[in-house]
Amino acid sequence: MIRVTVIVDNRAMRAGLATEHGLAFWIESGAHRVLFDTGAGGALRPNAAALGADLAAANAIALSHGHYDHTGGLVEAWTQPASTALFLHPAALAERYRVSDNGCKVLSMPRPARELTAQHTGALRFTTQPTEVAPNVWLTGCIARRHKMETAHLEPFFLDPSGCVRDTIMDDQALYVVTATGTVVLLGCAHAGVVTTLECIRELTGNAPLRAVIGGMHLRNATPETLAWTIAQLKALDPAMVAPLHCTGEAATRVLAAAFGYRFRAAGAGSLFEFTNHTQPNQEKESTSC
Repeated sequence: MIRVTVIVDNRAMRAGLATEHGLAFWIESGAHRVLFDTGAGGALRPNAAALGADLAAANAIALSHGHYDHTGGLVEAWTQPASTALFLHPAALAERYRVSDNGCKVLSMPRPARELTAQHTGALRFTTQPTEVAPNVWLTGCIARRHKMETAHLEPFFLDPSGCVRDTIMDDQALYVVTATGTVVLLGCAHAGVVTTLECIRELTGNAPLRAVIGGMHLRNATPETLAWTIAQLKALDPAMVAPLHCTGEAATRVLAAAFGYRFRAAGAGSLFEFTNHTQPNQEKESTSC
């Protein structure tokens, strides 16, 4: 049995859970526990406790990319560097900013978290290529951009506070779980493009069917043309379940719900997804609590 619990999200699916602009997943696969992303920092620990996720029991921690809303809880989560490896792309440690007419906002991994990684370099596992973080649990590594439709309207992300050096977020990666009947995909923000990311994972898994696509799809600022193109491409990829979170955006989420019907799942902090790992016919299960 594979269990995926949404620990942190912008919204909660049950009373009593904290919300924030951030994302974190708790993956249970057999005897292994993996924390994928850590939220912005305030919601991880209380929500993990409420949902029965023992962060200290994680066999591995993985980061989708280096933005604060995915790395802010790292100091609280990574309490045992001697026994728990941290998987991340090396560019996740870079300084980064959002520079617009409204000013400059720091998007980097918080300084305490970066200092923690500097203190435990022996526990870092850099993921420039596809990397197995636990049995059948993989990170994609760097995802090459391929569709202009997904990159033509880049947000004003930069590697310098003056806004001169564009940040294409090449550290962006997704996590996927290989099962006997298909692939469960977890997205941090899909800055590489949700379609590009899923195509990459299909290629890495021998075109195995997509059992579920869960997470941030970064469609909150998508133009109508981009959103229509994305929906068409996602339908062609034929995922059995679509559960948007975090940066997908309310408008895009409504469009996804209409496009995928019974395959769409509303989700947020507290959502639990369970997947059997055998070749017999089975029914995926989804609930709003552990």
